[in-house]
Amino acid sequence: MRDDLVPGNPFPDLRLPDHTARECSLSELADGQPLVLNFVRGWWCPKEQVRLRMLVSMQEAVQREYGAIAVVTVDEPYVNGALRAGLGASFPFLSDEDRSVARELDLLELTDTKHRPYLPFTYVLDSLLRIHGVWCGFWYWGNPTPEELRQALREITRREQPTFEPQRVWEDGGAAAPEAGIEGEVVWIHEDADGREIQRGVHEGDVPQVGDQLGESKVDGRPWLVHAVEDGAIHLRKGGEPDTSRDVRHGITAPPHGSL
Repeated sequence: MRDDLVPGNPFPDLRLPDHTARECSLSELADGQPLVLNFVRGWWCPKEQVRLRMLVSMQEAVQREYGAIAVVTVDEPYVNGALRAGLGASFPFLSDEDRSVARELDLLELTDTKHRPYLPFTYVLDSLLRIHGVWCGFWYWGNPTPEELRQALREITRREQPTFEPQRVWEDGGAAAPEAGIEGEVVWIHEDADGREIQRGVHEGDVPQVGDQLGESKVDGRPWLVHAVEDGAIHLRKGGEPDTSRDVRHGITAPPHGSL
């Protein structure tokens, strides 16, 4: 493993083809959220099949709590796509078929001259792609357990999101100070109609004006509109009409009302 791939340092923003052969970067996959990044030997390794099934068992919890999972192998996209489908995984599998990234990061398993795979490393990255935790699963017990991954993601969220303790934030004025939580020159803050903070992230690009739209809600599709701008923070509240239907919208366990 390269010497700089340790907690606190940024992880390289790799760009590789996914299981559909579409090139994408880690920053695109993470989309400003924590990322569980897994370097995997390949479909042929029984230990890795167990490890991947464990990740599949966590995918709904991680992805619904504003996180992401990604896998990198040395297999071609077609093979990765078949493995992903067989596992029932919804997260992307990236292909480093020529092993250029494996060599650059010094992550090749040198004792396997037949397959020349990745060593089974797991990195948990925060929302800025900084390394929070590292595990090497050359021995299977070296892999992180679901509980260790959950604890790592909890620590990141506690550090980045002031609303990890929501009542304290709301009682102190609705939204925490711009410098609280995730680090960035300018942060966006999602708020409810009364100014109570929900979530925040780092804003990239020019600072918008009051009234501008800055994305849409992933829950109900309503626009996030700039309500106020202060030094270091953009306060966003939903525009449009509130959703008063009985539909759940999140689409995780409950079907749309009237569909049964």
